Amino acid sequence: MRIAKVFAPLFAILCLCAFEVHAQSPISASRDSSVYRPPTDSLRVLDSAYRARKALLDQWIHTQRKAAHPQEDFLSIYANYGAYLQILPRDINQFFSERCLRPKPLDDRENYGTVDRAIILGGAAQLSRSWGIFAEYDLTAKFANTVIDSNALGLLNAEESLDLIEHAFVVGGMFVLYSSEFYRLRANGGVGAVIALTSETETGGFSRSASATGYQFNFDLLNDFRIVESMSFTIDILARTVTTGLLKTSDSKTLETPFGKRTTPLSIAPSASNNLFGFAAGLVFYL
Repeated sequence: MRIAKVFAPLFAILCLCAFEVHAQSPISASRDSSVYRPPTDSLRVLDSAYRARKALLDQWIHTQRKAAHPQEDFLSIYANYGAYLQILPRDINQFFSERCLRPKPLDDRENYGTVDRAIILGGAAQLSRSWGIFAEYDLTAKFANTVIDSNALGLLNAEESLDLIEHAFVVGGMFVLYSSEFYRLRANGGVGAVIALTSETETGGFSRSASATGYQFNFDLLNDFRIVESMSFTIDILARTVTTGLLKTSDSKTLETPFGKRTTPLSIAPSASNNLFGFAAGLVFYL
């Protein structure tokens, strides 16, 4: 009992001292793993790797956007002008030759003439990497005039003119033959409706107009040279075949009927059928 009375106060003092030592120890001595941060050097390494990978990704996206793929070039519109186009309207050649009193009108049927004005407006949708569809409007104009050097029918020095204007709307398919970052080669083929208009004049105040409807076949090779991401310069090889009915005036008369100072009909009632080929140039805009 005496030993217990001696050690009990001593044990209490020791416990009190241990508690005070524990209370005075700094809290920061223990680390919490939930707020651990890597060393500064490790952060720099990770940041450099992220920036390098992002730069590679940005470069790949830029390259893909510059290439002619359907994701970027799905829709496009284009405007072309006929740089050099040759037209062969056989019936109109013979008809105009007779009107001008030339000696061999049949020989003039196979004479090509240069188109005076040709405008092409259209749009295309590239539905896959290799093909798509297109729709376009074509305006083609050929003007002819001459001064008669024969005194037959009292037409010496009379001026004769005949203008041919065609409006066509064509739809068809587009096939991508080759595509790269700066160049794309396409082939277009289509069919559509055409209306041909003619206007004739003769010295003395004589004039008349006629029209005919028909269809047109297109086959084109399109060379697109990428200028910027959203635009290309295009040089195209064009081929057209136009077939129409007979040209008729507003009162349903065909053109072989007498006109101007003539009192006898001509030998041919012409249509506006023709073949056309040549080159055009323009711009393509990617939407």
